Amino acid sequence: MAKIPQIKHLGLYVDHLDVMEQFYTSVFDLIVTDRGQVPRLGNRNIVFLSGTDDAHHQLVLIDGKDPKSGPSVVFQMSFFVDELNDLRRVEKRLIANNITSITPITHGNAWSIYSHDPEGNGLEIYMDTPWHVSQPHGKPFDLSQTDEQIYDYTQALIQEHPSFSSQEDWRNQMFSKINTIN
Repeated sequence: MAKIPQIKHLGLYVDHLDVMEQFYTSVFDLIVTDRGQVPRLGNRNIVFLSGTDDAHHQLVLIDGKDPKSGPSVVFQMSFFVDELNDLRRVEKRLIANNITSITPITHGNAWSIYSHDPEGNGLEIYMDTPWHVSQPHGKPFDLSQTDEQIYDYTQALIQEHPSFSSQEDWRNQMFSKINTIN
């Protein structure tokens, strides 16, 4: 029996990326796990933060908030699932609810479906892969392929990347960083 997707992280559009990064790292001791630019969003700058060794990111900050939008703009809500079949099930449910903009992306460290709810709020439904690669990183993938084909495709995309490691090795490094915080 499939588990209910669990909300795991939140993304925020921000006005001042550096100020917001400093705030969340100094007030909550979150650690910057990666930073870069997101091509699918016009190369906006993005920062990934986490305070745990079992999540690459718990908070995502992305520049480019519309100044007229008010004090807070959610970029996306992200729901965690356990298996590729759960991603396929959610994709079918999105389609059944007349959501047509569905984009499967492999990040190397996760397989995701990006979409939106009926009011346009950003959604990500994702699961972890066995690997880590620095972020942002993303390529489309085909959920109609077998699990084995998706695993092979993803590993082939990232295994030569300089930051490539096992998820376990990345978690051990993150655990060490967390334990050095005062």
